[in-house]
Amino acid sequence: MAFHFLNYKNLPISVKKIVLTALAVSVFFILKAYTNHLVNQFNYPFSWLLISLKISIAYLLWVVLTPLVYSMVNILQDNSITIFYKTLKIIIGCIVLAVFHQILSSRIDDFINYLNNGYMKSFLGRNSVTVLVVGSFSSFIELLVIIASFLALDYQKKYIRNQKELIAAQLNALRMQLQPHFLFNTLHSIAAMIDIDTKNAQKMLSKLGGLLRNVLEYDAEQMVMVADELNFIKNYLDLEQVRYQDRVTIDYDISDDILDVKIPNMIFQPLVENAVKYGIMPTIDDGEIAITIKQEHCKTLQENALILQITNTYNSKNTIEKPLGTGVGLVNIRKRLQQFYQNRFVFTSYFQTKELYVARITIPIST
Repeated sequence: MAFHFLNYKNLPISVKKIVLTALAVSVFFILKAYTNHLVNQFNYPFSWLLISLKISIAYLLWVVLTPLVYSMVNILQDNSITIFYKTLKIIIGCIVLAVFHQILSSRIDDFINYLNNGYMKSFLGRNSVTVLVVGSFSSFIELLVIIASFLALDYQKKYIRNQKELIAAQLNALRMQLQPHFLFNTLHSIAAMIDIDTKNAQKMLSKLGGLLRNVLEYDAEQMVMVADELNFIKNYLDLEQVRYQDRVTIDYDISDDILDVKIPNMIFQPLVENAVKYGIMPTIDDGEIAITIKQEHCKTLQENALILQITNTYNSKNTIEKPLGTGVGLVNIRKRLQQFYQNRFVFTSYFQTKELYVARITIPIST
């Protein structure tokens, strides 16, 4: 097995954080040593300098040896070798590392003592061998704790990465669901308008270009600002407004102080699409869509939250009422909110009256 002694690039945590952790642990054991000194009432003064140096050096040595320690983690995660050889490698590797760590730390301790009192212990002396054996056992336990911590960090990173990939896949599926039928309908409308209303056809092409540019610009983003999501929604609704002309009125009530708040990419789009599909398309009468995005205190979340709400008129005489909460779009929204916020969100959709449908998302504020 080849060790890359100075390869810190693949560690699951930055070297800076490892050093800070080592120093924090050192402080804990320094205070523990001082407490032990007080409890036992030793008849010699407690040397803060010597004790601090010895303990800090012992734990900072683990920082230097971190790439070797992480190689043990890589062995544990290597599925190409059998459990027997994996266990054998881990045991031998951990014993060698623990002994090596103890040899280094004990020799540094001896050197510090030599500088303090002019006496250097014999490396192979009786007491030195005993200290080496006992110390190696302590180093072995410390090593197992570090390996377990690295394993936990690795699994956490993999879990987060898998969750991000899952969300990205769902987002791409949502885009694929949006684009084919929407593009077909829009291009069909443009084709029909070219000879009759050239100006509106050009306007629709311009809006369609802006919409597709938004999709491409934020293709890999999981979270976008409200301003970006709103820009996408406006392009989408502007297109629909051109298509349906005087059949739809769109009102926006957007607070300026929430434009830089981060929300999941395209989380609001399915609700807007539903408002057009079920509120505007089936009716021959004038329709209205109102979009409200603001900040207010949410009693359920017990904090200030971002409210994204869309209401649309609904002509129950000319349309067939669909059961609420069973649409694929609504289910996908709830799943994505669950992935981003666990249970810290509120999503409701209901008929406020027979002719007014409301959908509302309430989420924690993230900048």
